[in-house]
Amino acid sequence: MRIKKLILLVLVLLLGFTSLGLKTEVQASSSTTYTYALDDNGDFVQTQDAYLPGQTITYLGLDKPKDIAIDENNELVIADAGNSRVLVYNPVTDTIVREIRIEDYQMHPEIEDDPSYTMTNPTGVFVVLEESTYVGLGDIYIADANALIDGVSFGLIFHLDNSGNLLEVFGKPNSPMYGGLDFLPEKVSVDKAGIMYVISKGTSDGIIQMSNTGEFLGFFSSNAVTLTLREQIQQFIYTDEQLENLGINLTPPVFTSVFIDINGGVYSSSSGIQVDNIKKHNTQGTNMFADIFIATNLLSDIYVNDEGIIFTADQNGYIGVYTNDGEFIYTFGTINDVSVAGFFKTLSGIAVDNDGQIWTVDSGNSYLQSFAPTEYALTIYSAIINYNNTNYEEAIRLWQEVLSLNQLSILAHNGIAKNYLQIEEYQLAADHFKIAGNRDLFSESFWELRNIWLQAHLLQVILITFLFTLFYFVLKFVDKKYKIFAPVRAAILKTENVKIINDVLYMRTVSRKPADSFYYLRRKNKGSYLGALIILAITFLSYLMFVAGKGFIFQYTDINDLDLNSIILGFVVLIGLFIVCSYLVTSIQDGEGTMGEIFKGFAYSMWPFILGCVFSTVFSYVATNNEIFMLNVIFYIGIGWSFVLVFLSISEIQNYTFGQTIKSILLTVLFVIIILLVLSFIQMTIRQVFSFFEEFIKEAVRNVFS
Repeated sequence: MRIKKLILLVLVLLLGFTSLGLKTEVQASSSTTYTYALDDNGDFVQTQDAYLPGQTITYLGLDKPKDIAIDENNELVIADAGNSRVLVYNPVTDTIVREIRIEDYQMHPEIEDDPSYTMTNPTGVFVVLEESTYVGLGDIYIADANALIDGVSFGLIFHLDNSGNLLEVFGKPNSPMYGGLDFLPEKVSVDKAGIMYVISKGTSDGIIQMSNTGEFLGFFSSNAVTLTLREQIQQFIYTDEQLENLGINLTPPVFTSVFIDINGGVYSSSSGIQVDNIKKHNTQGTNMFADIFIATNLLSDIYVNDEGIIFTADQNGYIGVYTNDGEFIYTFGTINDVSVAGFFKTLSGIAVDNDGQIWTVDSGNSYLQSFAPTEYALTIYSAIINYNNTNYEEAIRLWQEVLSLNQLSILAHNGIAKNYLQIEEYQLAADHFKIAGNRDLFSESFWELRNIWLQAHLLQVILITFLFTLFYFVLKFVDKKYKIFAPVRAAILKTENVKIINDVLYMRTVSRKPADSFYYLRRKNKGSYLGALIILAITFLSYLMFVAGKGFIFQYTDINDLDLNSIILGFVVLIGLFIVCSYLVTSIQDGEGTMGEIFKGFAYSMWPFILGCVFSTVFSYVATNNEIFMLNVIFYIGIGWSFVLVFLSISEIQNYTFGQTIKSILLTVLFVIIILLVLSFIQMTIRQVFSFFEEFIKEAVRNVFS
């Protein structure tokens, strides 16, 4: 018993020493959080640990650190906002290399009225890693929204050399273009030309771009406000005060960080929903990433290493990793106010050193936390680098190593496929793209395969087509002379004369000669209610085939994810409501048709829609994204043709003019929408009533037995 207590005491002491930040070897510990990647449905799945917690450093006396950078010596440059300083720390030697403070500093003390500068709240820091005519190696840029000039608060950017000597101070641009906007710099990044990219607190106009002399060059990029259709209508109708009460914010989300990589690429992060949270900008500021998956939407910082791998920090303690093309790799971390390595209270800054270790600052807990990459992560990065360097065979080998660790890795399958695509192994590329669910690049591989097949078999296809055409005309000539297919035609005619088959096939005549056909349909000379029901069943099956049975490139919803009951219910309800509402409207408008006639007219108008669903589904198996226009044309022609037939059926059955028919259809659609809204309201009310009684019963039971 004493031994157990002794062991427990030792474990508690070790945990306490760790939480106090006693210096240990730079070795990763067991993972305290899970690493998540994506499956082929775009859902998070747990994968191998990509990073393990390394050092937790709490003894530097940090107070609300906001940002971190890596200098040319692989040392950490920390914006220690709470202590009004910038700290340069060497994690290898565990020493503070330099403490940078700016207090009542005069750049030209020999000048009597030269202003004095004081750094009070450094929240952004950037280190120059490539020397040029305009910037020196190791130069440090510091953003301070609450700096002082002669004791008065101003937003300033301080430019220092690698020894911590103040070189320049930049304040609010005096350009008329900048106007009366506040200048409260929170983050800063600088390119080789000394051009500064500044994130100013509360400035929704975008990233401020300033020359190396501090002149305002314009807003480099801005975020757009994305509104739903309902919000757009409300914006048009309501006043600003009413919009504010509705919670509709028309102010664009602000940027949270900006970073310039070793190649001059400009990256930015933003916090908020319905916004491009990660951007890679071209020279005009336009986002080069399109429709990428973003793991989180509360980003606080962004960093890009020399290989172009993108690292993001989230306010909720999550670290996201992306390829240089913006493809999501994985995410890890969590928010939790406990003294456990790898947990964050407020993750505010991120950087990656030359050894691949991630360094983060937690402004809530005021400490440094490092993460060491595992073999799994290093293999992924090596595969990406080899692909970028056109070493495709080696990249495939590395991705296969990743697959040996995680057979379900969508990232690995996608990576292998990209390399196979480059070495023109199109079938292998297509197979892996299909596993990865990458429809766009699968389309590209399939296009190449189809092109190769056509080149190899084009002459045979032309010859076979010619022979079949010739054979057809020969048979037609022989049949015309000797009637050899008369028994076949008689059998087909006999089959078609079967009552129910004839009733169903009458829909073909309706599509060709609608006016006369609807007349006979109304007079009950042709068609039947049973035939109409069978046609609607065929219509549903063809639509279901279109929804769930298209080729991989165009089948965005997995058949296992389809709610068949909802599809059936929606199909029946919409058609039933349309027929009932049409009857009610036409009854009011002196229509002559019965509900049964409207039902038959609607059903017998579905033949073009059926053909559109079938042909577009079949075409989807041989088409690529380049032919998506043709697929849509086929489908929408079917819909349009059937709509015209429904229009003509109402006109003929009700004996309406063109204008009366339009009015009838519009009123019918309006009534359908109103009924659906009422049904939705009733369903919501019933659900709330049930919830109320459920909570009431639970509370009563709790009070009785408590």
